Amino acid sequence: MNHYKKIGYSHIFLYDNNEIGDEKFEDVINKRLINNFVTIIDYREKKGKHVPRQFQAYYDCYEKNKANYDWLSFFDLDEFLEFNNSQNLQTFFGDEKFKECQVIKINWLMYSDNDLLYYENKPLFKRFNTPLFNDPSNRAIKSTVRGNLTINYWKKRKNPHTALTKYINCNSAGEKVSIKCVHVVPPHHEYAYIKHYAVKTIEEFCNKIKRGYPDQIVKYNDKTMKKYFDYFFTRCKKTKEKLDYIKKIFNYTYN
Repeated sequence: MNHYKKIGYSHIFLYDNNEIGDEKFEDVINKRLINNFVTIIDYREKKGKHVPRQFQAYYDCYEKNKANYDWLSFFDLDEFLEFNNSQNLQTFFGDEKFKECQVIKINWLMYSDNDLLYYENKPLFKRFNTPLFNDPSNRAIKSTVRGNLTINYWKKRKNPHTALTKYINCNSAGEKVSIKCVHVVPPHHEYAYIKHYAVKTIEEFCNKIKRGYPDQIVKYNDKTMKKYFDYFFTRCKKTKEKLDYIKKIFNYTYN
């Protein structure tokens, strides 16, 4: 929350899709931020069989707030927008190159675990400072959508990265891209990028597996577990300590 306040966003609508009984954001976010900068929306029971909560939240947020803002960005809690070349929020989104654009697709920049094992109560920027410039996931994007569009960009749900509409989509360099693309190749990091802390430590990654993706039941079988930890170890060094931790938590041996 402090990061997005610092770089110039005027307000955050934080959709809480934790499970009932999990910690509440109101208990961990500074009260002054909640009063002046953050609106928390309780989405804990908004679990649709055919429409995941994430899409419901995106649609709801845009529908209720599109008239009040020039742009609305749709990010997860492990994603941090950064600007390069002395850009800031106003100069970037107000740039002439986006004049005809209704959706700006900004690439990820993935980060490793820095060979840390366990959670520490420190800012992510200080814990993880090793960018993975050649990571294939850097092709993925997240969308920032212009306000006051006639059709809600998230009405035709495709995935949390993009939606299918008639609107003009651009990459962060202002070049037009396909409305269907969830990847911008090659990744553009020259003007803006999204720091993506998708793995963090092995402890946090295991907790992420246990929690599962939104609206999905976690399946603990060898095929699924291998897929999870292939994702982790293509970005992080394989060590005995990490493998032992996986064995301890899941009784699973990763090879």
